Amino acid sequence: MSTLNHKAYAVRQKEIDYKTTDLVMMQAQLINRNPEGNVMVEKVSKDAGTYSAGKYYIPGVAMKFGEHPEEAGHRVLTEELEIADREIVLVGTQSHWNDEKNHWYLLYLFETVEPISQEEMDNPCEGIDELLYLNLEDATAENSTQGLRDIREAMKVPGKTYI
Repeated sequence: MSTLNHKAYAVRQKEIDYKTTDLVMMQAQLINRNPEGNVMVEKVSKDAGTYSAGKYYIPGVAMKFGEHPEEAGHRVLTEELEIADREIVLVGTQSHWNDEKNHWYLLYLFETVEPISQEEMDNPCEGIDELLYLNLEDATAENSTQGLRDIREAMKVPGKTYI
């Protein structure tokens, strides 16, 4: 493991500049499983204009300055997925370092207590082509974001920082 000699700082900003260096990003992600153990993912709209366009992604939001992680977890439901709010529980945290971009991500992983209904999954919000359950072992560089694959690997060895 390398020694990091970078300064990281948090700023109050409305938009995130993903091209900046020394970025620290705190996010809330929703890990929702079906009875077979597959995880709910969103397929980002092909015309989204982002690196994740057309790929599978774990639903999540960047935390706002001063926001509690649980508040951000509820925003995944109400703002990202545009479905009814419900009880969520924290199931873990993960830390990921992207050496190529000098970005560090701290993820708070939440799961819903009440399952998401098929009706909610059949009506994805704007920007999402579909919501579906995916066996995370089927996630590849061609069909999913690096973030989804990082979460998959971190779920195998909880507590490890991924560099």
